[in-house]
Amino acid sequence: MALIPQDELADLKSASDVKTVADSALQTAETMAIAKLINSSANTGQYEVLYNHEISEDVITVLEGQGYTVTRRSSVICADPKYQYTISWR
Repeated sequence: MALIPQDELADLKSASDVKTVADSALQTAETMAIAKLINSSANTGQYEVLYNHEISEDVITVLEGQGYTVTRRSSVICADPKYQYTISWR
């Protein structure tokens, strides 16, 4: 299930419905943030982005399944490679 839309936040949903949302919320929010970064960058002619947050293995799998290359940055060029990735679509 997708996130609860802004215009429905004041509506009381069933516990099972909100549990379903909560179960997938982190992955959904992470995917949406990365999609916004990718789409904004593509709109300016770029073919890769630098993402400065940890990416879950599930989201990496989704990205790679859609043809993206996801590379964790080397500790030689960044302070904490756990939190820095290059995502490219060339």
